[in-house]
Amino acid sequence: MKVWNKRIALVGLLVAMLVLALCETAAATGTGSQHYRMISSIEYKGQTQYKHRTQELVRVRKEAIGAGEFKYNIATDNSIANIEAGAEYNPNWSSEVSFNMNPETRAITSSQDELTFFKLMHNRCVMSLSKVSSEQIDTTWKQSFDLSYLGRAFESELKFTVTAIGLNTEAFGDLVAVRAISEPFNYTIQNEVGEVDSLKCKASAVYVFDPAIEEVYLSVSVFEGTTKLTGKKETLRHELATYKTDAAGASIDLTGLGKKFEKLVRKVGLTNKDLKVKEEGILPAWAQFDGLRAIKVSTACSGLACEGALNPVSSIYIPASRLVTLQGLGQIPSAAVPMGTVSTSLAQNVAALGSMKIATGPTILGMSPMTAGGVIGGGVGGGVAAGGGGGSSSRSGS
Repeated sequence: MKVWNKRIALVGLLVAMLVLALCETAAATGTGSQHYRMISSIEYKGQTQYKHRTQELVRVRKEAIGAGEFKYNIATDNSIANIEAGAEYNPNWSSEVSFNMNPETRAITSSQDELTFFKLMHNRCVMSLSKVSSEQIDTTWKQSFDLSYLGRAFESELKFTVTAIGLNTEAFGDLVAVRAISEPFNYTIQNEVGEVDSLKCKASAVYVFDPAIEEVYLSVSVFEGTTKLTGKKETLRHELATYKTDAAGASIDLTGLGKKFEKLVRKVGLTNKDLKVKEEGILPAWAQFDGLRAIKVSTACSGLACEGALNPVSSIYIPASRLVTLQGLGQIPSAAVPMGTVSTSLAQNVAALGSMKIATGPTILGMSPMTAGGVIGGGVGGGVAAGGGGGSSSRSGS
């Protein structure tokens, strides 16, 4: 099981980086570099508490290599998390991963052994997903993912309710926002002495794309899972926000997203309440392995549901998957400068969101703002696995 989890963690890193690389495709034939800032928070609450918040920059480079294919390189830099206010920033790019993609078939190829699982997931997903189109703006539909190939831990199918709306910004003109909110689902977890229980989960995400759904400007995702594996309630929560920046990490101008977007993003379920750490501890064994894997899979699936095809969102969930592993295992320090909640950091860094109420109150499984309309919302983040069948159905006006 430890070997499997190590493979999952490594694959998650690569998948998240791959997704980030794909996110840079503003145009199917475009090349160059794109930059993003990623804000990530992991919280655990049980007999002890664990809180880890950090930021990192992501750089995605795309170049044509002939025969209609493109090569992607994704690199991350988390040193920004510990930069004191006003200090000079010197990029320290690391953890680079590369792969090739055929834009017609959307298939991934790579000679790196550590990408084996990601290639399987990616190439399986693109066979069953249809890209979100302009015809779906102002409609709501269903999207499902067959996860049976992942084994017994996940339920065989993960289902989302997806809604798309049109937006208009001052700097970029028309954009499209797509939100995916999952139905409740269970994930089988196990503690260090072999006891088994279900992690009751919910996941949701919202992505802001260009009209062609080829480039990500902003994304927010939330995952929450609860269990009584120890006899007492334990909660694992992950929040992730990613937005496009210039090369120095400053946000692009998203002025004009407006009230329509504010209403859409609130149901994703960002919290506006900071976790109070009374007795600090590490993540329990089930959370370090099963819990982090659940975050990564559900984060990938929620992003895929928003896009309708595995392309730019992979540039988000691949680096996010790696970051989740580093945070959950305590392999990178929390930000030296207190960040507050993800919603607070997002509002402070992206001027267009500063006046919006993008967060809800603290959530309780089954009784949270994410249950609006009888559907529970949640998660984003990693990119360990996602895929399978399921298409859109039963569309209705939003």
